[in-house]
Amino acid sequence: MIPWLLFGAMNKIQIKREVEPFIGYVSTLIIGAITTALAFVFAAKLPLAPEHQGLLFVPAAIATMMTGFLALTTRRKAISQVIGYLILENGIFIFGLLLSTAMPVMVEAGVLLDLLVGIFVMGIVINHISNEFSSIDTSRLTALKE
Repeated sequence: MIPWLLFGAMNKIQIKREVEPFIGYVSTLIIGAITTALAFVFAAKLPLAPEHQGLLFVPAAIATMMTGFLALTTRRKAISQVIGYLILENGIFIFGLLLSTAMPVMVEAGVLLDLLVGIFVMGIVINHISNEFSSIDTSRLTALKE
């Protein structure tokens, strides 16, 4: 349902593609690959419980969170930043899977509530930006003054 809502928002505000990101696409891919490799190195050094030693949950979670953060900070369009936020939330959910045996209901409720609030806030922000300005480029918001 979430991708359907995002595609609906993209069609409503007529976004075709991001023209000028803060960092180019090739550079973003290279940085993403480096952070993924660093996530595996960092996860190998963490003191994990013995049953979690050989699993890929921790490196995958760290790599997904870093990728989401990278997408969130290197894009100008608000819809791209929403997608980065969703990727970051998926990384947090993957990391929460490690805690699911200890506190399953609390982890799932926390992730779902955080995701729900984030989507509503980002939807409201995108709606207000597109109603007030001719573009949803967030770098133009720095020109606002009182």
